[in-house]
Order: sequence, then structure tokens, then C-alpha cells
Amino acid sequence: MKPLISVVTPTIPSRARYFEELGLSLESQTFKDFEWLYEVDKKRLGCARIVNGLAKRAKGEWLLIVADDDLILPRCLEVMLEYADDADVVYSPPLVWGNDSKHFFGEPPYIPSFGLIYKDLWDEIGGYRTDAIREEDRKFWIEALRLGAKFVRADKEPTWIYRFSVNPDGSFRNKSYNSGIAA
Repeated sequence: MKPLISVVTPTIPSRARYFEELGLSLESQTFKDFEWLYEVDKKRLGCARIVNGLAKRAKGEWLLIVADDDLILPRCLEVMLEYADDADVVYSPPLVWGNDSKHFFGEPPYIPSFGLIYKDLWDEIGGYRTDAIREEDRKFWIEALRLGAKFVRADKEPTWIYRFSVNPDGSFRNKSYNSGIAA
């Protein structure tokens, strides 16, 4: 029987510790009907290419793209599915470690990359644009909105944690990576 959700995670070698912690958070899920697909980007292909490749292999009806340095709370998958009945994308504002940015609490397309995406919508759009240097997620949300996708906000309880890295001088380090290189 195929899993209901395919969790997709691109990663790079320098973030192995964060990636391991994400794995532990996945093990704690109360909803167990999921697969976890991940790839270490050793060839510097970039986030979009890695995610697209993993999504092609996904067997689930839903995709959940999770950054390697984020954490998902134990009821994350369960709660997200509670909102999925009439949705094409289910999104949830995170708990944020290291920054109080309002960026995470907007409306589509100004939402984080974290979202439960109906696989048929992903396939219709063709995944992330590989020509995008940054914000491949936002470009995907814009295209989904253009196609009339229904976005539903899951706000019953927090479902995930977004972690910022802090430089020695106290400034925030961009946690994303492009072309396989940590920014």
C-alpha cells in the first residue's frame, strides 16, 4: 500500500547535524502513513533540482517539503491532514527560533516553503523552477495561485519549527542554500 504523504528533504553535507535532528522529529510523528525521501546534494545541483527529483520518486498523494534544518512537531502530519479535505495546499505558520520575523505569518504567496501539497498539483505545475536562484517555493505558490489552487491555513496548533542560524557577531545567517552551497 502506498503512503499517504511523501516527506521530501534536500540537504547538504555541512548540515548533517540539523538533518539528523529533523529525522528524529519525523520518527516522533503520531501519523505513521508516510515515507521520507531525502538526498544529500554532493554535486551542487541546487535545492530545486533535488526536490524535483525526489518528488518524481514520491509515492504519496501529498508532498511535504521540509528543509533539512527545520523540525516538525509530533502531531504535524496528523494536523495538516485534518485541513486537507478541500485543499490543494495546506500551510501552517511555524514556531520561529532565532528571529521574530512577521514573514512567516502572511497569506499566499507570502508563506514559508513548508506546505502539504497535493501531488497532482505539484505534477501539473512541474515542481520547482530550476532556473530560480532563490525563492523557488514562492514562485511555485504564485503559479499555484494562478491556476486557482486552494490554500488552507492550518492554525489549530503549531506544527513545525523554523530555525535561524546565528553568526558569531549575533547577526542571522541565511539558512537556505543555492546550487548546493550553504548561504
